[in-house]
Amino acid sequence: MFRSNPRRGFTLIELLVVIAIIAILIGLLLPAVQKVREAAARMSCQNNLKQITLAAHNYESAYGTLPPGTNSYTAVGSLCYLLPYVEQENLYRLLPIEVLNATAAPSGWPGDLLVYNYPVNYAIVRNKVKTFLCPSDAAETASNAIWTIITTNSGGISVNGWTVSSLQAAGGLPGLTNYCGSAGALGQTGSAFWDQWTGPFYPNSKTKLAAFPDGTSNTMLYGELLGGEEKGPRQYAFAWYGAGAMPTAWELTSPAQWYNFGSKHTGLVNFGFADGSVRPLRKIGSDAGWYSARWYQLQYAAGVQDGAIVDFSQLGS
Repeated sequence: MFRSNPRRGFTLIELLVVIAIIAILIGLLLPAVQKVREAAARMSCQNNLKQITLAAHNYESAYGTLPPGTNSYTAVGSLCYLLPYVEQENLYRLLPIEVLNATAAPSGWPGDLLVYNYPVNYAIVRNKVKTFLCPSDAAETASNAIWTIITTNSGGISVNGWTVSSLQAAGGLPGLTNYCGSAGALGQTGSAFWDQWTGPFYPNSKTKLAAFPDGTSNTMLYGELLGGEEKGPRQYAFAWYGAGAMPTAWELTSPAQWYNFGSKHTGLVNFGFADGSVRPLRKIGSDAGWYSARWYQLQYAAGVQDGAIVDFSQLGS
């Protein structure tokens, strides 16, 4: 008669060893997965900027100039004008033509015709546009306010803000963006010093790519922004309908602030240049490093007619 041996199970020690090995393998795998995920998100972001930059080229081919950085009479930004060229023709047709083409302040000027006391228009701008959003960010988690941004004719930035609670009461958050045009150092200010680095976009601008003495490969058109600090809870975000032009005078600090270009990518901020290329530029620390060699190189890249050759090696590109 044959007697079968009883099946031996795992001991507690063996089980714990297996669990420990699996935990170590997962610990090694997760950073690699995260890196792959971030690399994919960064490539998607660069593709968004590529589409936006080429859309600006197509707009210029159709109208003879780039879109205005902001229509200062109705507070709509350049992304509104690019909608037909990023496969959003239907959304563009919903926007009131008087809002897009206003050449004077409308009667009863409220400060922002697409939001303030205009619920029908607001329903339009609540649409999300995937091309305007970086997949590395979560702009919709902003807890404080949603802003529009306008580079002023006198230099600096003007913003309109609405609390998240008031926008939710109005029907929900507007469609947000992680991209806006470059104003150069401070836009167009009337100061000879600052205006040597005026960028392609400022209030009611009508710049032409052919009129970029610095060359299209040396001049940024659009860049990434957050609207708030890149670390910790998100305070603010920008809406695509009102994202005008961001100045570069405050550098690419990390953590980014609401008043400068910034991103969630590790160590870099993506920019679309006027030749259609996309370049990642390196972030710096929290100090903007005013008037340093690196600071000047960033202004050279932002200005359309400073006449300087950009040393992109100093910008990490």
